Amino acid sequence: MNKNQGLVRPAATFALLILVSGALAQTQVAPETHPVGDIPDSQAFVRYTNAPGGYSLEVPEGWARRDQGPAVSFTSKYGTVEVTARKATGTPSVAAVRAGDLAALARTDPSVKVTLVKAAPLPAGNAVLARFTSTSAPNAVTGRRAALDNDLYVLTKNGREVVLRMSAPRGADNVDAWNRVARSFAWR
Repeated sequence: MNKNQGLVRPAATFALLILVSGALAQTQVAPETHPVGDIPDSQAFVRYTNAPGGYSLEVPEGWARRDQGPAVSFTSKYGTVEVTARKATGTPSVAAVRAGDLAALARTDPSVKVTLVKAAPLPAGNAVLARFTSTSAPNAVTGRRAALDNDLYVLTKNGREVVLRMSAPRGADNVDAWNRVARSFAWR
């Protein structure tokens, strides 16, 4: 064995280790982080049908469901989708939603602060969208309350009215997911 061969091998091995470790460092990606309550873009959705209420909609897969006749709620750790069906008192208007649903919410929850009320056509028909902030009920363990962002849609058809409310901690980026849920709503 040549005495130079022993010196070349460790140097070549060292250079190869530097190249490999540099390549590994360049391909590592920081884990994606989401704000508390954020529904990730990769979330799967499933169609839920409520026969007593006469409607269906897509909701995030795996969320806990609580049926109460024509009403249903879906919850995750920090997010909620609630649907309430009832007899319609007329066609929803911005003024009617302000005077009815939003006024009733404000009476039961003084933390409600309305930020927007507007007409919002959906595939299922004309709706009114109300956006507001509120505070959650106290956590059963910690007693702490979370600041929430809320979207509330009111839709009517053939004497029936549905109120769809979606809530998440303030700052969660759920615009796409909430739009998907609202646009998936269908009368049955």
